[in-house]
Amino acid sequence: MEWSTAFTEMFGVRYPIALAPMGGSAGGELAAAVSRAGGLGLLGSANGDAEWLAREAPIVAATGKPWGVGFLTWSIDVDAVDVALSYGPGAVMLSFGDPSPYAERVREAGALLIVQVCDLKEAERAAGLGADVIVAQGTESGGHGASHGRSTLPFVPAVVDLAAPVPVLAAGGIADGRGVAAALALGAAGALIGTRFQATAEALVQPATTTP
Repeated sequence: MEWSTAFTEMFGVRYPIALAPMGGSAGGELAAAVSRAGGLGLLGSANGDAEWLAREAPIVAATGKPWGVGFLTWSIDVDAVDVALSYGPGAVMLSFGDPSPYAERVREAGALLIVQVCDLKEAERAAGLGADVIVAQGTESGGHGASHGRSTLPFVPAVVDLAAPVPVLAAGGIADGRGVAAALALGAAGALIGTRFQATAEALVQPATTTP
């Protein structure tokens, strides 16, 4: 089954699912697996380390499928974005910081701009910058984020209404097809999924071990 949404049409993917660019987890193998399966694989580049990108980006780029790179916006500079763009990603995702210094650079490189937001003020700023996709992250999301934000269920439709017609991805607490269907019912064009993908052989995290 394939679901057609504004997100799938924009990126040319089969399913309205994107891999959350989790630092220390979403490397080239995991991003490649998601892209090959019909979603959008996003590398978790975090601070844009050049050596890390040189190792991981070619793995997902070699798939010939749509893919992108995600950053912690507060920990990067223009050089980091330029290095990532040199590998030809179809998208750059910016999270947790001011995306303004990098938006035009991403567009000039021909990549689509994805901006993750945790409140309506950030959503309004992302829409004003001309973000191609906005990720509405609820408090159920793992990792970084605003603890004073709103839960995914009420937050997503509020961002959808504010940002229309910009496609919105729901993030936070979504781990299966039912969660994706719920996101679509809330008006989102898809879902950004992170923690669930950590339980895969392709993730960079170390397998859990047990002590006898």
